[in-house]
Amino acid sequence: MKVVFFSSYYPKYLDSFYKKNPLLGSMSYDEQLDALHKDFFGDWASYLPPFYKLGAEPHLIVPNCKPLQEAWAKENNIKWDSKTWQYSLPIEQVKMIKPDVFYIGNMFEYYGEFLDAIKKYTKKIFGWIACEIPAGVKPMQLDLVLSSLPLFVDQFRKDGLNAEFLTAAFDSSILNEIERTPADINFSFIGSLTKAHSKRINMIKHLIDHTDLEFYGLNIEAIPDERPFFKRLTPSIYKTKFRGEAWGLDMYKVLNRSKITFNAHIDISGSYIGNMRMYEATGMGTLLLTDGKNAPVKLFTDDEVVYYDTVEDAIDKYKYYISHETERNEIARKGQRRTLSDYSYEKTSAQLYDYFAKYIGQ
Repeated sequence: MKVVFFSSYYPKYLDSFYKKNPLLGSMSYDEQLDALHKDFFGDWASYLPPFYKLGAEPHLIVPNCKPLQEAWAKENNIKWDSKTWQYSLPIEQVKMIKPDVFYIGNMFEYYGEFLDAIKKYTKKIFGWIACEIPAGVKPMQLDLVLSSLPLFVDQFRKDGLNAEFLTAAFDSSILNEIERTPADINFSFIGSLTKAHSKRINMIKHLIDHTDLEFYGLNIEAIPDERPFFKRLTPSIYKTKFRGEAWGLDMYKVLNRSKITFNAHIDISGSYIGNMRMYEATGMGTLLLTDGKNAPVKLFTDDEVVYYDTVEDAIDKYKYYISHETERNEIARKGQRRTLSDYSYEKTSAQLYDYFAKYIGQ
């Protein structure tokens, strides 16, 4: 089985990564791709080793990484257009691979004409959708949709689409890349604040007001500064808690340094839970303080993570567990054991492989 895992990476991450590695852009396609794999940004590269072990031939295409795509075009004598390379070069890659499965992530800008072109060179197009679908975008081009949100699976099936549930996972090889040191960050949050995270914005605001939460990520300015106008000439308390962006291994290093890390799901998830942060935090052995206390499906028990109900509840539980080290560490250890045993890429890859085989008729 030939499988193309197709996933764009955040432009800010790519800019940051290539700035940290200034010689990388002049290296070969395989060398650049290997360097990206070893930084563990996102999750799709982590599917490759297990799929090899399952006897498949997996490929990862990162369509919006310009140095990487330029290297591939040069090595394969493919002409590229400076305006359309993000679309034209991936089509050429798929044309050369001729996969049985083309598996695309939450990249709705590649729907429409692009997927119509891809259909000529692959047996099936499958997709992962675990976020809000932009208005006007229809996933009907997909032969199978996978999601970590049960309500999405139900809705896709009602719409007449093949849909299956699949949890996210943690790549345990990350633990070999990071030196385990005593945690020196009491309370962290890693993530973004956007219009899709109104609940999260409100909670982060209150947590910064009442705890020593440190913020790593994007758009701290989304938290409203409610001070009188003349006081806004100085940085708000929210901006003083901003610690910069954390991508790839740098993100896991922050989790490794954190005694407790906070999680709040995207608004559209409703009462369901299961975002990447749950697996990343527990996999690193960090105590996870997360929403989902009344979730219909709990992926972790109450003694593997700490669930909160309201922001006041979250504040109270943070204050309790930061001062009760033994209990905190015991819950964190149980959460890590659960993730490493039940939510590994070996297990999710086997399930994903079976879904692929089922829907391509193998």
